[in-house]
Amino acid sequence: MPVTINAPPQKISEKGIYFYVPYNKIGGVQNALQMSNVTISFDDGRTISRDQQKKIFAMVSDIADYCTTVKNKREYKAMLHDLQLMYLIDTSNTESVRRQLTLHFCELQNIELFSLSNCSMSLAKEFIDWLVELAVKHDIPCNDTLLNRCEDISKYIYCCLLHKKCCISGKKAELHHVDAVGRGRDRDKIIHLGYRVMPLSRAYHTEAHTIGQKTFDEKYKVYGIKLDKRLCEIWNVKG
Repeated sequence: MPVTINAPPQKISEKGIYFYVPYNKIGGVQNALQMSNVTISFDDGRTISRDQQKKIFAMVSDIADYCTTVKNKREYKAMLHDLQLMYLIDTSNTESVRRQLTLHFCELQNIELFSLSNCSMSLAKEFIDWLVELAVKHDIPCNDTLLNRCEDISKYIYCCLLHKKCCISGKKAELHHVDAVGRGRDRDKIIHLGYRVMPLSRAYHTEAHTIGQKTFDEKYKVYGIKLDKRLCEIWNVKG
C-alpha cells in the first residue's frame, strides 16, 4: 500500500534538494530495501482551484450516475467493490459517493481526510487523476473527454496504455508508434523499449497517419509516452 510521509527538505543546494526519511517512518530497513519506486510530491502552498473543484464534482457525478445504473447487475460487483461503493444505500446521492471516494483515496494514500474547500492544489491534482484512472479502468462513461478532466496528461495516457483504451475517445485502442518503426522492419523482432507510443482507436490511428504526428498532437493536445517493460508486456511487444 502507498505510504505518504510529510518531510521538509533537509538540505537545499545548487545541486538539488535532499530529503531524509528515517527507517522507522517506512516500517524498518527491510521495507526500505524492498522499495522499487518512490514518488516525491511538492506542496507549493496553493489551495485547490475552482477549476479543480469543478473537475472533481463532475467526475463524482459521472461515477455516481454509472454506479446507480449498474448497481444490481452481478457482473459489475467487482467494479463497485473496487470503488468501495458496494454498500452505499443510495449511489444516486453524489455527496455520499464523493465522501466515500474521498475516504477510499485517503485510505489508499495513508493520509488524513481532507476537505475540497481548502485542501492543497497538489492533493486535489492527485485526487482528480485517481478519479480519472478509475473511469479508464472501469469504462465509466463521462460527459466530457478525460483529456479535459485529467491534471497530468502523461499519467492519463500511461493509464490508457495500461488498459488499452484510446486516450481520445476511450474506445478499444491500437498501439500507435509516435517514433516510426520504419518500413521493412519486422515489428515482432525489434526492441520496442523506449519507443514513444500512444493508444488510439482505429479511427484516430488512421487520422494520425493521415494528417501527420505534429498536426495530430497539436489538434488533440496529446503526445507520445515511452514504452517501459510493463507496457511492453501488456502490448505483447519485445522489450
